[in-house]
Amino acid sequence: MSDENRYNDHISAVLQECPGVDRDEVQSAFQKYEEEFFIPPQDAIRSIIRRFKSESESSPAASTSFGQTNRPTRKVNRLSELKADDRDIEIEVEIVSHNVREQMIRGESKSIAFGLLEDDPWQEGNQERNRWEYKDWGNNNNITPGSVVRIEGASVNEYQGRMSLNINQSSRIAVLREGSRPVVEPGEPIDISSLPSDGYVCVVGRLMSSRADQIHRRDGSGSIDLVRGRIADESGAIGFLSWEPFDYELGSLLKIDGAQVKTFRDTPELNFGRTTKIEPFHDANFADTESLKQEMVSTISTLRDGSKDVEIVVNITSWEKRTFTKDGEERYLWSGQIADPTGQCRVSAWTDLPIDDSSLPMTVRITDARVRTWQGIPDITIDREEQLTILEEAPWEGDLDLENLKIEVPLNELVSGPSRVGIATRGTIISVREDSGTIMRCPECRRVLREGQCIEHGAVEGKEDVRLRLVLDDNAATCALLVAKDAALALLATDHATMVDEIQANGSMAYVQKIRDLLLGREVDVTGRIINDGQGAMILSDGVAYVESDTGLIATELRARWGLQ
Repeated sequence: MSDENRYNDHISAVLQECPGVDRDEVQSAFQKYEEEFFIPPQDAIRSIIRRFKSESESSPAASTSFGQTNRPTRKVNRLSELKADDRDIEIEVEIVSHNVREQMIRGESKSIAFGLLEDDPWQEGNQERNRWEYKDWGNNNNITPGSVVRIEGASVNEYQGRMSLNINQSSRIAVLREGSRPVVEPGEPIDISSLPSDGYVCVVGRLMSSRADQIHRRDGSGSIDLVRGRIADESGAIGFLSWEPFDYELGSLLKIDGAQVKTFRDTPELNFGRTTKIEPFHDANFADTESLKQEMVSTISTLRDGSKDVEIVVNITSWEKRTFTKDGEERYLWSGQIADPTGQCRVSAWTDLPIDDSSLPMTVRITDARVRTWQGIPDITIDREEQLTILEEAPWEGDLDLENLKIEVPLNELVSGPSRVGIATRGTIISVREDSGTIMRCPECRRVLREGQCIEHGAVEGKEDVRLRLVLDDNAATCALLVAKDAALALLATDHATMVDEIQANGSMAYVQKIRDLLLGREVDVTGRIINDGQGAMILSDGVAYVESDTGLIATELRARWGLQ
């Protein structure tokens, strides 16, 4: 059956709704949806009708009062091509978020839509998209989250060095692909724990901290005054950054509508701007400040890269002074290891602290700290002495076995959580990579060599090492598993020299197949650390052991499940 006959009924339905539209263009639209987006005609018809209706209703270029037409639109593919004074722009974008709020304009209340959009919506690679804010002055009802639209007649707006897109009342919107992301009703508060990673939201929270700050412009043209702080509800807490005056007492309960969520590193943050509406809120049942403070105390397992205003109680297990040279000046900082019942990580201090090596381990409370990651591991940073309080005893029961502290965590929780050290988990090996076995590393940086080349140091004489690259599965999640030399040799019950001899005798692929015969389908217990950097999760293991199964018990359970005697 030809494409025209296959789409005939759907084309007729579009032509009935959109008289005057070219039949070949409609057929081409159905073909594009099915061949490029794998959307069948019965599912694409609504989007196509909306697209052609929008195009047919768009008026031609308006005439000026002198009878001349406006200048033609300038078509661009990327937002980065635009300048602050650009007008009459045509661009195809994907709508990331879309929110509507009432705003007073010249004494009149009007519905204004605003949100985020991204350029290059049809890209197939991993190229990073540009993301801008936009404001829709035309109240177009065909702009929805997740939709791809062509905007004609837009203009650029610049405020405090940040550019955004204005969709004007005369702009034309053509829907190229329907959206599917949920729309949050304006004015409906969301729990802090449920906030998305981007978009405009409404929250109700209690003001837990607030302080004035400044951001210095990179071009040296001056600085911007702002306010940083933190708000909380019973589900969690989040930091905020206010670009507008913010003068509320600590402990105030506030309703904040039109705040923009931005994610820095792995940590979301609220931004308050000109369109954000903040007002006191009254709820007698809302948690008080003291209750929320107790809930805001972090643990090592919850630390994320980019977190600020962190409060945590930990044991400091080691402490040392490190010196370095920067800009010709010798400087120093203190660093050490810390632990709590949920894990271990690092701590750094840019000031002298009242910590004596002979009194370690000691329990301390750290407040107003910030978190960065180093090699995927959280590092708590202390800037001032008053951030540290020495406690007489730990709030948890019993002593921590700091030498053998391994926190058991299900694999699916590790994959969806932050980077952590000192973890133990269980799963089944479902894949063995071809580059398992012996490898050559750069003697300088320990990177794996490719054909004798290091990406950092060029051609070098490599140092031989052993590793296993596996994939672990627990029926709920999968995770890359990298097993270091000692743990790999112990798991394979061999030694380095024997492995080299077998590879030289039979070839690397034959040895990989031997590893697969031994490991695939085996359930193992794994210890080590996990790095979760947004590109995927990987466990760097220092120990892997087979889980011994009771085959008789398994057989009994299967017979009972299947009803066999």
